[in-house]
This record gives sequence, structure tokens and C-alpha cells, in this order.
Amino acid sequence: MSRSLVSTVGGHLVFGDAVSRIAESLSPLGAAGRVIAESYALVSEMRRINLEKTQAADAKEITLALLERRRQESSESLRQMQAGLGQADLSARDIRRCMVNMQAETVKPGLELAERRAYIELTQHFTTMLVQHHSDLTGGVALVVDKVLNGTGATALVPATRTPNARKAGVKRGGDRGRRR
Repeated sequence: MSRSLVSTVGGHLVFGDAVSRIAESLSPLGAAGRVIAESYALVSEMRRINLEKTQAADAKEITLALLERRRQESSESLRQMQAGLGQADLSARDIRRCMVNMQAETVKPGLELAERRAYIELTQHFTTMLVQHHSDLTGGVALVVDKVLNGTGATALVPATRTPNARKAGVKRGGDRGRRR
């Protein structure tokens, strides 16, 4: 039993069982009843096809609009990243200059021990800052790329939050180390 009014089989139109039942209802009209039933089925099928075509066109327009919005967001993210990289390069350069200046001061002859220690500790601090700066920068670039590739709400690179009890769930230190089972 066919569900559709009209289908094609081997390049030929085939009317479904419903069209035959409609034609029987129109039998008082004679042969015209069959023609009316088949004509109605064809008109109905053309309406269905046009509706599907319209829905497909609408879906295409929506998809194109979403893609255009994504392109604009991506361009904006890349512009922001470019501006941020320019500023980051300047601040990294300034940190390196400070480190060079402090290292030069550290090796000056006749420098008191407390001052030399201050330069050494500050150089270590600025080295840590520079490493952190580069780490933050590369993490920021990765997040921007993630945002560009995966959209505004991208969470692929967002670190999982740790709860205060997360450490308790981990392996205890020193517990079973070295024991044979």
C-alpha cells in the first residue's frame, strides 16, 4: 500500500492507492473522475515539491547567513589577536631590556652584596615573568584560533575547572609505592 499520491518508477508516473480510492469516489463523473483524481494528485505533489524547494532555499540562506556571521567574528578575532600580539611583543621586549640592565648591574665591581642580591633576585623574577608572558601569549593565540575555528562559544581549549575535592580524589603520596601486590 503506497503512502504517497504520486511516485516515479522506472521513469514512469505511478499513482498511489489513495488516488484510486479518490477516483472511485468520483465515479459518478465517469472517466472524468479518474482524470480529476490524478490531476489533484499531480497538483498536490507539485505543491509538496515546491514547498521542499522553498524550505531547502530557506535553509541555504540561513546557512549562508550563519557562515557570513562566522566569517565576520573570525576576522574580528584575528584583528584583536594581531593588536594583542603587537602589544605583547612590546612588553616582552621591555622585560628583556630590564633583564639585560639588571644583569649588567649585577657584574659591576664594588657592588654591595645586598644590592647584587637584589639585582639577581629581580632578574630571576623578570625571567619568570617573561616565561609566563610567553606562556600566556601562546595560550591566548590558541584560544583565539579555537574561537575562529569553533565559533564564539568555543570551549575546546577551556581548561576543566578543578573543585577543592579534586585533589582528594587523586593518588595518595607515598601510599602504595614500592609495595608488591
